[in-house]
Amino acid sequence: MMDGSALQDLISKGWGTAARRIGLPYTVYRSSGNASPLSSRNRIIKLRAAFVPSRVTATGINGYAGILWQGVFDSSYTLPGDYMIGQAASFFIASQWPTQPILCVQTGNNVTIYRPQPAVSGSYSGYVVSAAQELITGWPTLLIAATARIPGTLPETHFGNWVAYLPALPTPLQVADIVADDLGRQFIVAAAQCSKLGWRLILRQVDG
Repeated sequence: MMDGSALQDLISKGWGTAARRIGLPYTVYRSSGNASPLSSRNRIIKLRAAFVPSRVTATGINGYAGILWQGVFDSSYTLPGDYMIGQAASFFIASQWPTQPILCVQTGNNVTIYRPQPAVSGSYSGYVVSAAQELITGWPTLLIAATARIPGTLPETHFGNWVAYLPALPTPLQVADIVADDLGRQFIVAAAQCSKLGWRLILRQVDG
C-alpha cells in the first residue's frame, strides 16, 4: 500500500516530467539571511517550470484572490519561500502542501523594509529614517496599487493604498514598518498578516 510520501514523490516527478515538455528554464534561489535572496550564493538549482493562473483557492486564507499561479515543476527540489527566476517572469513559492497544487506568486518589484525608531523619546509620530533598523533588504515582492477615498473630503482627495505580497521572512513584520521599493517610493505598513502563504501587507504610500 502506497503511503503519503511515496504518493508525493510520484506527483512531484509527474510535474517534473510535464515541465520538461512544456516549461522554460528557471533558477531556484533559497534565502540564507535577511538580505539579497537572489544573490549567487543562494542559487540552488536550475529547473524547467511552467506557471498557469490558479483556479485553486487557499481555504481559510483571504486576500489572495486572482493573484495565485499554479506551478508545474519537480517540487522535490524546492520549498515554500524559494524564488524561481526566469527570463520572462519571476515567482516565489507560496505553498507546497502535500498532494496539492503548488501555489506561487509572481513578483515585480524589490523592497527593503525598515523598523523606524522614534526621533525623540515620547515625541508624537516623529521618525528618523536614517536611524531605522533594516529588517530585510532587496526582497522581490508583488506590489499592487489600489485607491481609496478619504471619508469626508472632496471627491478628488485620495491617498495611495497598496498591497504587498512576500514569502515567509526571517524577521516578523508589524504595523508602522517602512517599506521602500526599487522605484524610490516609500510606504508605511498599515496592516500585516502572515498566513500559510506568506506575508500580506496593506501599505499607505508616503513618498515617491
